[in-house]
Amino acid sequence: MRTVDRVLALVLGLAGLGLGIVVAAEVVQGLLGRPGHLVLPYSGTASWLREHAWSDGAVLTIGGVLVAVGLLLVLAELKPRRKTLLVLDGEPEDDVVTAVSRTGVGRALEQSVSGLSGVDGTSSVVRRRSAKLTVRTALRETGDLETQVRDRAAQALAGLDLVAGPTLHVDLRRVSA
Repeated sequence: MRTVDRVLALVLGLAGLGLGIVVAAEVVQGLLGRPGHLVLPYSGTASWLREHAWSDGAVLTIGGVLVAVGLLLVLAELKPRRKTLLVLDGEPEDDVVTAVSRTGVGRALEQSVSGLSGVDGTSSVVRRRSAKLTVRTALRETGDLETQVRDRAAQALAGLDLVAGPTLHVDLRRVSA
């Protein structure tokens, strides 16, 4: 479940629970014959609703807006989520599919080059078809560092044995010491 979905579900659930409790309290107060209201000043809304029929333009407009918002929420949920797992190449007779997260692939790439001399830091972004490894170095003359980084990262990526491995892009950045 997406984070936005969780927050939206929590907010709407709590709002529905609170509104239900308040409406129930107002109904109980009305049944007890007490005048006025507890929390919600609903007399203005109730009189507006009594004056307007279901076929009035204002009522239809409000209903249309609510339907549109509901449809937008449904369509947002039906949109396919982006793939976060990359499938590993396994034995064809196995009934088990093994996968690794894109974050895991990125960490494997970072770990593979972090021990090289001259590498001060790494970061990675892995997508379904591409993996970008950014390596920071304070060396003025990088020499063959980029080649070493590319070779190590390519070996790490090949070692994962992905079915459709992403294309590796290496970015060597000089930072001041």
